[in-house]
Amino acid sequence: MIGSIKGKIILKTDKFIIVETTGVGYKINISPDTLSKFKKKDEEVFLWTHTHVREDILDLYGFLNREELEFFEMLINVSGIGPKGALSVLGVASIETLKRAISTSDTAYLTKVSGIGKKTAEKIIIELRDKM
Repeated sequence: MIGSIKGKIILKTDKFIIVETTGVGYKINISPDTLSKFKKKDEEVFLWTHTHVREDILDLYGFLNREELEFFEMLINVSGIGPKGALSVLGVASIETLKRAISTSDTAYLTKVSGIGKKTAEKIIIELRDKM
């Protein structure tokens, strides 16, 4: 598994970047918040990564710090939350704000995320509240 990557951004889109390192370009899915931190092409970056493997696909998800990565990994372990959903959750607020919403059982806050309904928000709270 790829745990981190350091290299140069050679392509930036609204959903992912491609980071080149030692002649290989890696497509890395990142949150809109993380994407906004990168201002220019050819910028040198370091990202912590989560490698998501399914039978038909291998995806990389990138994060600026370990706390974001660990929170993402907690989210994808919740039944019904996949990597894209977890990335959407991370895109709505800071980790501290999200932890507070989960700790206080604020389902209304979590349902602001596109694709997260009341039942899924409740699942997130039930499964993660004690880990906050």
